[in-house]
Amino acid sequence: MSNVLSHAITDTLHLGRNIEKEDFHIALTGTEDYIPHMGMVALTVHAHNKDLPICYHFFVNHLEENEKERLEEAAEIMKSPIEVHFIDDSAFKSLLLSDGVAAFFYRFLVAPTLAPLTDRVLYLDGDMMCRGSIAYLRDLDFQGKDVAVVSDRKEQLQMKRVHTRRYFNAGMMLIHVDQWMKEGLFDDIVRRAEENVKRVGNRLSHHDQDIHNEMLDGKCLYIEKKYNYLYNLDRQSLFKKQPVNEDYHRQVIIHFAGHAKPWHSWVQEWPVVKEYAAIQQSSPWKDVPLVPPKGHKNLHQAARTARMQGRYGKMISLYLQYLKDKA
Repeated sequence: MSNVLSHAITDTLHLGRNIEKEDFHIALTGTEDYIPHMGMVALTVHAHNKDLPICYHFFVNHLEENEKERLEEAAEIMKSPIEVHFIDDSAFKSLLLSDGVAAFFYRFLVAPTLAPLTDRVLYLDGDMMCRGSIAYLRDLDFQGKDVAVVSDRKEQLQMKRVHTRRYFNAGMMLIHVDQWMKEGLFDDIVRRAEENVKRVGNRLSHHDQDIHNEMLDGKCLYIEKKYNYLYNLDRQSLFKKQPVNEDYHRQVIIHFAGHAKPWHSWVQEWPVVKEYAAIQQSSPWKDVPLVPPKGHKNLHQAARTARMQGRYGKMISLYLQYLKDKA
């Protein structure tokens, strides 16, 4: 069976210095509008790992000239090479669910694309922030496993749902590239995604994280949660228990895995977001505006946040917008 993603990468653009043998490789994926967030992840890694030689890989479907200039500036700031791998979204046609978003599956391309360069690559989602050394991940012994990961929230429920022995959050994966390719996991995961579409039609069910978990069941080395700490900026309704986040200073990679992200306008008072914003202010993306609440979910979150901050006029205004949008 042919792998439909074999030619999904159409071109690669190299920015910054030459790639060196000792470089640790980090991969980020997303659509063009996600590049500022991916760039910020890279800059937060750099802020805490200035002595670690790193090569960054951006897997994207398009790149405007202004974003190319920003990436060139970021490569210069970090003294790191950046490779931009261009993706043809049409290659993903047989994998797509009802959302029609190919970007969820871009990470399938990381291992085969980087196999000629490295034996290990750190995949990171674009809604993350690094605030510690990742040298541990560069030097980690895989102990014969294909990937090093961190368990997901509500792991027991997830395990029962997909019938696996463990369940990890795929936002951070340290991939053992040689083993991944030797075991044919690139072909395997594409086949599983295509079979999933045949099984569920185009319903938004059983997305790429489930497919990763099924394929890698028993092949994962589980490491400390501080390397993919799921930090929640969301607010629950008045009568529900608010999420409890551990001290963010103790985490190495923070994953803003909830609905609210650090680029949303209504979460800027959170101390962890202020730290993220401070790095952005001296970055090539300093002029990218914050995202205001749009749609009833965002408006509801913004209203709840205003309530928690005691900004009741703003809260009422947002709740009225929420009710209007929901109607």
